[in-house]
Amino acid sequence: MSATPPQPKPKKTRLLRLIPRIPHKLIEAKASEIYEGRKREGRSGTPEDDWLKALELLEKDWWTVTRWKLEERYQEFKDSTKNSIKDTLTFKSLSQAVNASVLIGAVTFIAGEQQRRDIQVYQAWQVITTAHDQPGSGGRVQALEFLNSEPRRNPWFWLHWQRESLEKLEARKAYLIPSRENVKKLGIQLSKAELRYADLRGTLLNKANLQGAILQNAKLQGAILQDANLQEAHLYSAELQGTDLTDAKLQGAYLQYANLQEAILQGAHYTDNSTSQQTCKAFTKIYPCPTIFPKGFDVKAAGMELVK
Repeated sequence: MSATPPQPKPKKTRLLRLIPRIPHKLIEAKASEIYEGRKREGRSGTPEDDWLKALELLEKDWWTVTRWKLEERYQEFKDSTKNSIKDTLTFKSLSQAVNASVLIGAVTFIAGEQQRRDIQVYQAWQVITTAHDQPGSGGRVQALEFLNSEPRRNPWFWLHWQRESLEKLEARKAYLIPSRENVKKLGIQLSKAELRYADLRGTLLNKANLQGAILQNAKLQGAILQDANLQEAHLYSAELQGTDLTDAKLQGAYLQYANLQEAILQGAHYTDNSTSQQTCKAFTKIYPCPTIFPKGFDVKAAGMELVK
């Protein structure tokens, strides 16, 4: 790799008044990296532009600055104690070195937590994007379940990451049925998922758990949702033409203005104002818990089953 040409220092402008917030060496290294990229791509610019861009990026990237400072302090610690440890390796000095290393390691781990989470989220979306318009799961089941989950945040085990929004998800004709080998044969787990305007036309979602999911304006034409759990799901203005909802659970679901033309609802469960409080409590805190249908919709003609 060719050596980076020396760059002239920027003039003493507003840039130098901001530098003390971030180590000079780190800005210099980042500016050099930007310079190399600019030269490779044939973009014009000046050294001061590179420094200003480096400073701008580092101001937003707090964990990189934090980690760099910790590594610098750790290196200083190693250098200052190297000779004394070599000459007089006592239990006390060794214990102090180990404790310092553990502390620095723990702080570094915490500082990098957000980066690790961001990488996992990015990789999950890559899986979903790569599999777009392809048959089969393509890893989308696991990726979608991860994005919709609330995993614990290390090292604060009592805190959780928030669910990622799946709004405008593109998964047309996708095979979203998990290959789980268990007795219950559960479907994909997307309860409370944010799926507004999602394109799920022709998607296989048998036994999917979409309880409480937000599917407002979602495109579900021709989707297979047999035996799916849509209790309390928000399907406001959803496109459900030709959707197979055989035996689906629609207790307390919101279907205002949904297009149910020729949708298959044979055996699908629904609730109304006569449904008991005990039944409502099984899936919601609200009572009464009627399923809300489009005006004039005939549940009996659709072959649906009332849950008392």
